[in-house]
Amino acid sequence: MRIEFLTQDDPLYILSFFEEFFRHYASEFEIIQVSCCRTMGSRPRSRMIRELACLYGLRGFSRLALRSGTARLLGLLPRPKDATGFHSMKQLCRAWRIPLQRIGNPNTAAFIDQLASRAPDLILSVACPYIFKEQLLKLAPLGCVNIHHAPLPKYQGMMPTFWQMFHDEHVVGLTIHYIAEKVDRGPALLQESLVVEPGESLDHLIRRSKRHGAHCMARVVRQIASQTQSVITLDQSAASYFTFPTIKQIREFRRRGFRAL
Repeated sequence: MRIEFLTQDDPLYILSFFEEFFRHYASEFEIIQVSCCRTMGSRPRSRMIRELACLYGLRGFSRLALRSGTARLLGLLPRPKDATGFHSMKQLCRAWRIPLQRIGNPNTAAFIDQLASRAPDLILSVACPYIFKEQLLKLAPLGCVNIHHAPLPKYQGMMPTFWQMFHDEHVVGLTIHYIAEKVDRGPALLQESLVVEPGESLDHLIRRSKRHGAHCMARVVRQIASQTQSVITLDQSAASYFTFPTIKQIREFRRRGFRAL
């Protein structure tokens, strides 16, 4: 089973998924490459900073910025694959000898040609910040699969963990699904849940759910490889869609006693 990951360069949260997946499953599957877009893709940097500063508050955002900056510096140093933790995708991929490529929009003809030459059986999206178009969706013979941290079709769109906490869900969902041209609309392959710990912050819950998601993704890849996967058609009449929260919604999140960090 030859798989390629499409993701984004995020040392704060998404790296947790890959640390867990590589540690437990890198020897089971042939990971031909991790193709990594910049954080949040084409979203303007200034807008992203404003949104995160609003969500985490100035103090929390400063702590995250320091954590991110420290990770990027320490990520330049080599680490063995049995290290207890990693600081960047580059550092992690180097330790596991898995090719890493920085890319822009994965729908470009140049990237599609490169991907076709590597001939993946399956493409896995882990928070890739671009909508996959038809040519990319049809490239791998076993398809494209995405992980979304919500019980689809509910909580489609952005920030699903935030919105589940906001709506006082005591259990957050996880859906692994085939990617369709409409975002978060493809048939599901697995749905799981994770209990929210008392007093747990958004930051902690996201990192914990990413690690949990790595094991769920491995189960799905294993099923696809053995052709034993079960496909679940999702009832879109029950769908709900969310974008990044407004200042008013973030204030309400805090008023309800939830913490971002």
